[in-house]
Amino acid sequence: MSQGTIYLVLASPRSSLFKDLIEYYGLDIKISDTSDPEFAKTFPLKRTPSFKGPDFVLHEALAIFVYITSLIPQNHGLYGSSNLDYAQTIKWLSFTASEIISGLVQALYPLIGNLPYSKDGVDQALKDLESYVAVYETQLKQTKYLVGDKITLADLFAVQSIRWGLQYIWDVNWLKHHPLIDAWFKDVTQHPIIVKSLGGFKPLQKALPNAPPKGN
Repeated sequence: MSQGTIYLVLASPRSSLFKDLIEYYGLDIKISDTSDPEFAKTFPLKRTPSFKGPDFVLHEALAIFVYITSLIPQNHGLYGSSNLDYAQTIKWLSFTASEIISGLVQALYPLIGNLPYSKDGVDQALKDLESYVAVYETQLKQTKYLVGDKITLADLFAVQSIRWGLQYIWDVNWLKHHPLIDAWFKDVTQHPIIVKSLGGFKPLQKALPNAPPKGN
C-alpha cells in the first residue's frame, strides 16, 4: 500500500530535500507537483510542500519531515543521537524555514519579478539575511555541523537555502567573505542523500544586481 503522495515545487528550498530523502530511502511515496488536479482540490491554499496520506493530510515542511522520516525503517540518525540533538535539529529546521527562506524570498523575488521591486526593500532583506547567516556561522565556530559533529537533517535542509541564494543573490565573492559557510556547504553537499542533486553545484560568478528585473 502506498504511503502517500507529496506535492512539491522542486526549485524551492522548502521542497527540494524531500525528493532526495524519498528516493534515497526507497519510500513508497508518490512525488507529484502543483499541476496535479488533486493538489488544489486537497490543499486550497496551494502551498508546498504538502502531503496526502491514506486518511490524513499534512502541510508545513517541518511536520512533513517528522512524518516522512518516521517511515524510514532503519536507524537513520537524521536527528542526531539524543533528545537534545532532536530538539536542536528541530530548532534549526524551524529557523531555516522561518528566517532564512523567508528572508531569501524578500531579497530575491523582487529581482526576478515575483514581488514588486523596491531597492530599499531588497537592501533591507539582504541586511537581514546577513544577520541570519551569522547565526549559522556562530554555531559552526563551535561545532562541525549545526548539531554537533555529524550531519543531521538540519544541515541537509539548510544547504538547500544556501544553494537557492547562490543561484541569485550570493556569489563566489560572497562565499569568500563567509569561509565557514563555504566549507560547510561543500562538505554537506557531498552527503550521500543529496550528492546526486547538489554535489556538482556551482555558485554564481556574479550575483544579480539590486535593480528592477529586466523587462520592467
